[in-house]
Amino acid sequence: MTVDTLGTTAGPAGAGATEVAAGFVGDVYPAFFLQFWPAGPPRGHLIYLPPFGEEMNRCRAAVAEQARWFARQGLSCTVLDFYGTGESDGDLTDATLPIWRQNIEDLRVQLTQRWAAPVYLWGCRLGALIAVDYLQWHPGSSKRLLFWQPVPSGSNFVTQLLRQRAAALMQKGEQGETTAGMKARLAAGESIEVAGYRLGGELVTAIDQLEMRFLPGDGDTEIFWMEHSADGSVALGARTARVIEQLQQTGTTISVSTFGDEPIWQLHKRASCDDLLTKTRELVI
Repeated sequence: MTVDTLGTTAGPAGAGATEVAAGFVGDVYPAFFLQFWPAGPPRGHLIYLPPFGEEMNRCRAAVAEQARWFARQGLSCTVLDFYGTGESDGDLTDATLPIWRQNIEDLRVQLTQRWAAPVYLWGCRLGALIAVDYLQWHPGSSKRLLFWQPVPSGSNFVTQLLRQRAAALMQKGEQGETTAGMKARLAAGESIEVAGYRLGGELVTAIDQLEMRFLPGDGDTEIFWMEHSADGSVALGARTARVIEQLQQTGTTISVSTFGDEPIWQLHKRASCDDLLTKTRELVI
Protein backbone atom coordinates (compact mmCIF):
# COMPACT_ATOMS: atom_id res chain seq x y z
CA MET A 1 0.00 0.00 0.00
CA THR A 2 1.22 3.50 -0.82
CA VAL A 3 -0.40 6.71 0.39
CA ASP A 4 0.45 10.29 -0.48
CA THR A 5 -1.03 13.02 1.70
CA LEU A 6 -2.22 15.82 -0.55
CA GLY A 7 -2.90 18.29 2.24
CA THR A 8 -5.90 19.50 4.17
CA THR A 9 -9.04 21.36 3.25
CA ALA A 10 -10.85 23.68 5.60
CA GLY A 11 -14.55 23.14 6.25
CA PRO A 12 -17.25 25.54 7.44
CA ALA A 13 -16.77 27.29 10.74
CA GLY A 14 -16.48 24.74 13.51
CA ALA A 15 -16.21 21.78 11.17
CA GLY A 16 -12.42 21.44 11.30
CA ALA A 17 -9.94 20.53 8.58
CA THR A 18 -10.17 17.44 6.39
CA GLU A 19 -7.10 15.42 5.42
CA VAL A 20 -6.98 14.45 1.75
CA ALA A 21 -4.76 11.59 0.63
CA ALA A 22 -4.30 9.45 -2.48
CA GLY A 23 -2.76 6.03 -2.87
CA PHE A 24 -3.09 2.44 -4.01
CA VAL A 25 -4.47 -0.56 -2.18
CA GLY A 26 -3.74 -4.21 -2.98
CA ASP A 27 -0.49 -5.87 -4.00
CA VAL A 28 -1.57 -8.07 -6.92
CA TYR A 29 -4.25 -5.86 -8.53
CA PRO A 30 -3.59 -2.34 -7.18
CA ALA A 31 -6.57 -0.01 -7.08
CA PHE A 32 -6.27 3.76 -6.78
CA PHE A 33 -8.16 5.64 -4.10
CA LEU A 34 -8.75 9.25 -3.07
CA GLN A 35 -9.43 9.54 0.63
CA PHE A 36 -11.05 12.25 2.73
CA TRP A 37 -10.31 11.82 6.44
CA PRO A 38 -12.08 13.76 9.20
CA ALA A 39 -10.28 16.01 11.67
CA GLY A 40 -10.92 13.61 14.55
CA PRO A 41 -11.34 9.83 14.87
CA PRO A 42 -13.90 8.64 12.29
CA ARG A 43 -17.22 7.32 13.54
CA GLY A 44 -17.44 5.20 10.37
CA HIS A 45 -15.81 4.50 7.02
CA LEU A 46 -17.62 5.12 3.74
CA ILE A 47 -16.30 3.43 0.58
CA TYR A 48 -17.50 4.89 -2.72
CA LEU A 49 -17.96 2.40 -5.59
CA PRO A 50 -18.13 4.21 -8.95
CA PRO A 51 -20.26 3.81 -12.07
CA PHE A 52 -18.99 2.09 -15.19
CA GLY A 53 -17.13 3.69 -18.08
CA GLU A 54 -17.72 7.33 -18.87
CA GLU A 55 -20.41 7.57 -16.19
CA MET A 56 -17.62 7.39 -13.61
CA ASN A 57 -15.94 10.52 -14.99
CA ARG A 58 -19.18 12.46 -15.29
CA CYS A 59 -19.98 11.94 -11.60
CA ARG A 60 -16.52 12.68 -10.19
CA ALA A 61 -17.05 16.34 -9.30
CA ALA A 62 -20.30 15.72 -7.42
CA VAL A 63 -18.81 12.70 -5.66
CA ALA A 64 -15.75 14.63 -4.49
CA GLU A 65 -17.95 17.44 -3.16
CA GLN A 66 -20.13 14.98 -1.26
CA ALA A 67 -17.11 13.03 0.03
CA ARG A 68 -15.64 16.19 1.58
CA TRP A 69 -18.98 16.86 3.25
CA PHE A 70 -19.07 13.33 4.72
CA ALA A 71 -15.57 13.83 6.13
CA ARG A 72 -16.65 17.05 7.81
CA GLN A 73 -19.43 15.06 9.48
CA GLY A 74 -16.96 12.61 11.00
CA LEU A 75 -16.94 9.86 8.36
CA SER A 76 -13.83 8.86 6.49
CA CYS A 77 -14.82 8.71 2.83
CA THR A 78 -12.68 6.86 0.28
CA VAL A 79 -13.36 7.11 -3.45
CA LEU A 80 -12.22 3.90 -5.15
CA ASP A 81 -11.21 3.35 -8.77
CA PHE A 82 -11.55 -0.35 -9.53
CA TYR A 83 -8.55 -2.14 -11.05
CA GLY A 84 -8.38 -1.39 -14.78
CA THR A 85 -10.37 1.84 -14.46
CA GLY A 86 -9.66 5.50 -13.74
CA GLU A 87 -6.26 6.07 -12.14
CA SER A 88 -5.78 2.42 -11.17
CA ASP A 89 -3.25 0.03 -12.65
CA GLY A 90 -4.16 -2.42 -15.41
CA ASP A 91 -6.42 -2.33 -18.44
CA LEU A 92 -10.19 -2.71 -18.41
CA THR A 93 -9.87 -5.86 -20.52
CA ASP A 94 -7.86 -7.44 -17.68
CA ALA A 95 -10.41 -6.59 -14.97
CA THR A 96 -12.76 -9.20 -13.55
CA LEU A 97 -15.54 -9.15 -10.99
CA PRO A 98 -13.49 -11.20 -8.46
CA ILE A 99 -10.69 -8.64 -8.77
CA TRP A 100 -13.13 -5.80 -8.07
CA ARG A 101 -14.50 -7.66 -5.04
CA GLN A 102 -10.93 -8.01 -3.80
CA ASN A 103 -10.32 -4.27 -4.33
CA ILE A 104 -13.24 -3.53 -2.00
CA GLU A 105 -12.13 -6.09 0.57
CA ASP A 106 -8.53 -4.83 0.54
CA LEU A 107 -9.74 -1.30 1.17
CA ARG A 108 -12.17 -2.37 3.90
CA VAL A 109 -9.38 -4.19 5.73
CA GLN A 110 -7.01 -1.25 5.37
CA LEU A 111 -9.55 1.20 6.76
CA THR A 112 -10.52 -0.90 9.76
CA GLN A 113 -6.87 -1.56 10.58
CA ARG A 114 -6.22 2.16 10.64
CA TRP A 115 -9.27 2.82 12.82
CA ALA A 116 -11.86 0.33 14.09
CA ALA A 117 -15.25 1.64 12.95
CA PRO A 118 -18.23 0.38 10.90
CA VAL A 119 -17.82 0.30 7.13
CA TYR A 120 -20.58 1.59 4.84
CA LEU A 121 -20.76 1.26 1.06
CA TRP A 122 -21.81 4.10 -1.26
CA GLY A 123 -22.57 2.88 -4.77
CA CYS A 124 -23.42 5.04 -7.77
CA ARG A 125 -25.15 3.43 -10.75
CA LEU A 126 -23.36 0.11 -11.45
CA GLY A 127 -21.36 0.64 -8.25
CA ALA A 128 -24.54 -0.07 -6.27
CA LEU A 129 -24.98 -3.43 -7.99
CA ILE A 130 -21.29 -4.21 -7.38
CA ALA A 131 -21.85 -3.42 -3.68
CA VAL A 132 -24.66 -5.98 -3.51
CA ASP A 133 -22.50 -8.54 -5.31
CA TYR A 134 -19.63 -7.90 -2.86
CA LEU A 135 -21.94 -8.54 0.09
CA GLN A 136 -22.91 -11.95 -1.34
CA TRP A 137 -19.27 -12.91 -0.82
CA HIS A 138 -18.66 -10.94 2.38
CA PRO A 139 -22.02 -10.97 4.19
CA GLY A 140 -22.34 -8.67 7.15
CA SER A 141 -19.26 -6.60 6.31
CA SER A 142 -21.45 -3.52 5.72
CA LYS A 143 -24.83 -2.87 7.30
CA ARG A 144 -25.63 0.50 5.71
CA LEU A 145 -25.60 1.22 1.99
CA LEU A 146 -26.10 4.47 0.10
CA PHE A 147 -27.21 4.10 -3.52
CA TRP A 148 -27.26 6.90 -6.10
CA GLN A 149 -29.50 5.93 -9.03
CA PRO A 150 -28.63 2.24 -8.68
CA VAL A 151 -28.54 -0.22 -11.58
CA PRO A 152 -30.76 -3.11 -10.42
CA SER A 153 -30.13 -5.48 -13.34
CA GLY A 154 -26.75 -6.27 -14.88
CA SER A 155 -28.40 -7.83 -17.92
CA ASN A 156 -30.39 -4.69 -18.72
CA PHE A 157 -27.33 -2.51 -18.13
CA VAL A 158 -25.11 -4.55 -20.46
CA THR A 159 -27.84 -4.58 -23.12
CA GLN A 160 -28.08 -0.78 -23.00
CA LEU A 161 -24.29 -0.53 -23.14
CA LEU A 162 -24.05 -2.75 -26.20
CA ARG A 163 -26.81 -0.84 -27.96
CA GLN A 164 -24.41 2.12 -28.01
CA ARG A 165 -22.04 0.02 -30.10
CA ALA A 166 -24.84 -1.12 -32.41
CA ALA A 167 -25.93 2.50 -32.95
CA ALA A 168 -22.34 3.63 -33.60
CA LEU A 169 -21.84 0.91 -36.21
CA MET A 170 -25.03 1.96 -38.01
CA GLN A 171 -23.93 5.60 -38.05
CA LYS A 172 -20.65 4.58 -39.65
CA GLY A 173 -22.45 2.49 -42.25
CA GLU A 174 -20.76 -0.67 -41.01
CA GLN A 175 -22.35 -4.07 -40.63
CA GLY A 176 -24.67 -4.09 -37.64
CA GLU A 177 -24.53 -6.41 -34.66
CA THR A 178 -27.29 -7.55 -32.34
CA THR A 179 -26.90 -7.28 -28.57
CA ALA A 180 -27.42 -11.04 -28.32
CA GLY A 181 -24.61 -11.60 -30.81
CA MET A 182 -22.28 -9.27 -28.94
CA LYS A 183 -23.08 -10.97 -25.64
CA ALA A 184 -22.26 -14.32 -27.24
CA ARG A 185 -18.90 -12.98 -28.42
CA LEU A 186 -18.11 -11.66 -24.97
CA ALA A 187 -19.15 -14.94 -23.33
CA ALA A 188 -16.73 -16.71 -25.70
CA GLY A 189 -13.88 -14.59 -24.31
CA GLU A 190 -13.67 -11.90 -26.98
CA SER A 191 -13.25 -8.21 -26.21
CA ILE A 192 -15.15 -5.49 -28.03
CA GLU A 193 -15.01 -1.71 -28.09
CA VAL A 194 -17.95 0.34 -26.85
CA ALA A 195 -17.90 4.15 -26.67
CA GLY A 196 -14.11 4.28 -26.58
CA TYR A 197 -13.69 1.54 -23.97
CA ARG A 198 -12.32 -1.91 -24.72
CA LEU A 199 -14.49 -4.35 -22.77
CA GLY A 200 -13.26 -7.76 -21.68
CA GLY A 201 -15.60 -10.69 -22.08
CA GLU A 202 -15.08 -12.16 -18.61
CA LEU A 203 -15.99 -8.94 -16.79
CA VAL A 204 -18.96 -7.95 -18.93
CA THR A 205 -20.41 -11.47 -18.94
CA ALA A 206 -20.19 -11.55 -15.13
CA ILE A 207 -21.90 -8.15 -14.85
CA ASP A 208 -24.60 -9.41 -17.24
CA GLN A 209 -25.50 -12.08 -14.68
CA LEU A 210 -25.88 -9.78 -11.68
CA GLU A 211 -29.32 -9.00 -10.28
CA MET A 212 -30.23 -6.94 -7.21
CA ARG A 213 -32.69 -9.36 -5.62
CA PHE A 214 -31.53 -10.05 -2.08
CA LEU A 215 -28.89 -9.28 0.50
CA PRO A 216 -27.52 -12.00 2.80
CA GLY A 217 -27.50 -11.52 6.55
CA ASP A 218 -29.91 -11.26 9.44
CA GLY A 219 -32.23 -8.71 7.89
CA ASP A 220 -30.43 -5.85 9.63
CA THR A 221 -29.09 -4.16 6.48
CA GLU A 222 -30.36 -0.69 5.61
CA ILE A 223 -30.28 0.90 2.16
CA PHE A 224 -30.67 4.62 1.48
CA TRP A 225 -31.93 4.59 -2.13
CA MET A 226 -31.75 7.83 -4.14
CA GLU A 227 -33.77 7.59 -7.36
CA HIS A 228 -33.89 10.14 -10.19
CA SER A 229 -37.29 11.60 -11.10
CA ALA A 230 -37.40 13.56 -14.36
CA ASP A 231 -40.76 15.16 -13.56
CA GLY A 232 -40.21 15.68 -9.85
CA SER A 233 -42.65 12.93 -8.92
CA VAL A 234 -42.08 10.77 -5.84
CA ALA A 235 -43.55 7.77 -7.67
CA LEU A 236 -41.10 5.03 -8.67
CA GLY A 237 -40.98 3.20 -11.98
CA ALA A 238 -42.50 -0.28 -12.02
CA ARG A 239 -39.14 -2.07 -12.40
CA THR A 240 -37.49 -0.12 -9.56
CA ALA A 241 -40.50 -0.62 -7.29
CA ARG A 242 -40.42 -4.37 -7.96
CA VAL A 243 -36.72 -4.66 -7.09
CA ILE A 244 -37.18 -2.67 -3.88
CA GLU A 245 -40.10 -4.90 -2.90
CA GLN A 246 -37.99 -8.02 -3.47
CA LEU A 247 -35.22 -6.66 -1.26
CA GLN A 248 -37.69 -5.70 1.45
CA GLN A 249 -39.20 -9.18 1.42
CA THR A 250 -35.79 -10.58 2.39
CA GLY A 251 -35.67 -8.30 5.44
CA THR A 252 -33.68 -5.37 4.08
CA THR A 253 -34.83 -1.94 5.24
CA ILE A 254 -34.98 0.56 2.39
CA SER A 255 -35.52 4.31 2.63
CA VAL A 256 -36.28 5.83 -0.78
CA SER A 257 -35.87 9.47 -1.82
CA THR A 258 -36.32 10.94 -5.29
CA PHE A 259 -34.31 13.85 -6.69
CA GLY A 260 -35.06 16.08 -9.65
CA ASP A 261 -31.66 17.25 -10.92
CA GLU A 262 -30.40 16.52 -14.40
CA PRO A 263 -28.99 12.97 -14.68
CA ILE A 264 -25.31 13.86 -14.30
CA TRP A 265 -24.15 10.35 -15.25
CA GLN A 266 -25.57 10.93 -18.74
CA LEU A 267 -24.29 14.47 -19.36
CA HIS A 268 -21.13 15.47 -21.22
CA LYS A 269 -21.04 18.83 -19.43
CA ARG A 270 -20.90 19.54 -15.74
CA ALA A 271 -24.33 20.19 -14.26
CA SER A 272 -25.75 21.05 -10.87
CA CYS A 273 -27.04 18.24 -8.68
CA ASP A 274 -28.05 20.34 -5.68
CA ASP A 275 -31.22 18.35 -5.01
CA LEU A 276 -29.32 15.04 -4.89
CA LEU A 277 -26.64 16.47 -2.60
CA THR A 278 -29.15 18.16 -0.31
CA LYS A 279 -31.24 15.02 0.12
CA THR A 280 -28.14 12.90 0.64
CA ARG A 281 -27.07 15.23 3.45
CA GLU A 282 -30.44 14.89 5.14
CA LEU A 283 -29.81 11.17 5.69
CA VAL A 284 -28.66 9.79 9.02
CA ILE A 285 -25.59 7.74 8.07
